[in-house]
Amino acid sequence: LLILFTILRKFAWDYGRLALVSRAEEKWTSLFYGDHDKRDLHGSQESFDTSLHKQDKHLLSWIPAFFRVKDSDILHKCGRDAIQYMSFQRYLIIYVAIICLLSICVILPVNFQGDILGNATEFSHTTIGNVPSNSPLLWVHAIFSVIYLLIMVFIVRHFHVNLEFEEDEQVSRTLCVSNIPKNKCYQSQVKEHFRDAYPEVVVTDVQFAYNITKLVNLDKKRERASEAKMYSENELANSGDRPNMTPYPCGQCCCTCCGCKRVDAIDYYTYEEKQLITQCEQEKVHAYQDPVGIAFLTFQSESMAEKVRRDFRANCKGTHNPQTSAHYSSLAVQDWQVKFAAAPDNIYWENLARPAWKWWVSAIVINGALFLLLFFLTTPVMLINVMDSFDYKKKLEDLHSPLLVQFLPTLLLWTFSAILPNIVYYSDQYIGHWTKTAEHHAVMRKTFIFLIFMVLILPSLGLTSAKTLFEWFILDKGKGLRWQCIFLAGNGAFFVNYVITSAFIGSALELIRFSELFTYSLRLLFTRSAAERSAVKKSVLWDFQYGCQYAWMLCVFTIIVCYSILCPLIVPFGLVYMIFKHMVDRYNIYFAYKESRINKHIHASAVNFVIMSVILLQFTVVFFTGLRAGFTEPVFVFSCVALFMAMIVFVGKISFGWFKHFGTKKYKVCLEIILFIENRVVN
Repeated sequence: LLILFTILRKFAWDYGRLALVSRAEEKWTSLFYGDHDKRDLHGSQESFDTSLHKQDKHLLSWIPAFFRVKDSDILHKCGRDAIQYMSFQRYLIIYVAIICLLSICVILPVNFQGDILGNATEFSHTTIGNVPSNSPLLWVHAIFSVIYLLIMVFIVRHFHVNLEFEEDEQVSRTLCVSNIPKNKCYQSQVKEHFRDAYPEVVVTDVQFAYNITKLVNLDKKRERASEAKMYSENELANSGDRPNMTPYPCGQCCCTCCGCKRVDAIDYYTYEEKQLITQCEQEKVHAYQDPVGIAFLTFQSESMAEKVRRDFRANCKGTHNPQTSAHYSSLAVQDWQVKFAAAPDNIYWENLARPAWKWWVSAIVINGALFLLLFFLTTPVMLINVMDSFDYKKKLEDLHSPLLVQFLPTLLLWTFSAILPNIVYYSDQYIGHWTKTAEHHAVMRKTFIFLIFMVLILPSLGLTSAKTLFEWFILDKGKGLRWQCIFLAGNGAFFVNYVITSAFIGSALELIRFSELFTYSLRLLFTRSAAERSAVKKSVLWDFQYGCQYAWMLCVFTIIVCYSILCPLIVPFGLVYMIFKHMVDRYNIYFAYKESRINKHIHASAVNFVIMSVILLQFTVVFFTGLRAGFTEPVFVFSCVALFMAMIVFVGKISFGWFKHFGTKKYKVCLEIILFIENRVVN
């Protein structure tokens, strides 16, 4: 796979590195994943990119180019969120390295002391199932599960303290006000309301949002036509011949052999651009007559903005107490929803016009469909069961490939778990979130929950879907579940194979990104001429999807932690996965994707998810000690008490704000780190 990636990267139109290609070079030859960072680069960063581009000319030269990239370069090109994301990965790598040392040096020898399963050369001999149910060695597993939790709390706290967010001053002084009557969207009335209701507050600017959904689409078409015209004019200047084109979809690929009429490309795109400019101007007039009832209010200081927001914040009774004025009733101030505004480049402006009822209908329908997918078709075990009816193992064994027989179930599971984040991501596109950060956060939470059910919980219980779990828990009241099948050595081997597959095959596939290459190829097929390639490469460029990547990585991390005591051999491969994942994401963030923004809530959710992973480890130890040692044994009681205390602290902290002294009181702006990195950039 790495060889394939290297070949594609070299010969497939600079595939996978166009975020590096300089605009000063032949801009029309960089076809995929270009640099669309709208900010001007500092001279030092531009010089560094140019240096990397000149060095990255040979088949394997991308490897030393990758290792030359430093955190300061990523900070400058990709933003602070990329640094936080990779810093979080490094904390997880440190944690996995620590538990790897403990699991291999302590837990594995303890498991070897038993003589229940297999011999010293078999995998089952390394699992907790090899320890006799009445052995005092089970105390080692129970105690180390608590130690792993404490280590995680310490590491997460250290990361949490050093989370830094330097909010833009203009954004932090700006409030987003929604539910304003559409026929009352006048700056004078809004300013008069705040002048009367809040005499001590100064509103410096009021901007209303308008229905620009159609205008955005027209402007994208105009930009594509403009770039195609520029390309054609550039071709005329270089060759001296006026380029021709076939003005139909697939005109570049299919219509050349069909005898379709060809036209002058410059004249065609010039006419199309003029038509679209006229349509944009007309639509702009219509848009200004169609406000969406949302205003962005900028105040003189942050304290003024906070005072107004505090008045509109709902109390425990679900009401708020804003100040009144002569325009209070006409502006329907009692219905306003006020919050701090997101950064302008973080907002999906075309989605602001979607009515609230339509947004809620879309959210309910789409999330309901995803829930049904989870409920009825959760795990690939269902597919494997169908394949069992065709005796697929016998047919594979006829191929004399035991490795294929062993890894096929895990490969299927990995494939399904790779498809699921894409399903969640694309479904959320139709919901129409107002901000990119809200979209990232929603995708992250749903993907993580679905993946944990699909990949970890249900396969560990030997179930095929959440529907089966519901039927067992509600209808059968636990009687129909074969408890003796839980935590078998085969389960551990299955998850070890899954982590190995994710580390070596999954990481390589994340570099190649077949789905994005397929999308690019498909859109390129429908172009009318070579002049439209620039627009195509822009259309297939995405932000780095922190939500999907967080969920995917934390799912595998949770598997590693949950089975770190039951099957210690999973942890070394988990460490390999975490290192490979960090390197692949580091490459993709810098070379393959454009800058993406997220907020502190996504990082906070990631912190909560890693704590949940260690609590799930507590669950597995409680289940095992209860099922194997007995529900009255002291080791089971100890594990239950440890789990209960961990659950009380975790749920109390995230849901009710208890135990705040265990964590940070607020997100700390770590200026020393940022200043140090920025000084390195300048120097």
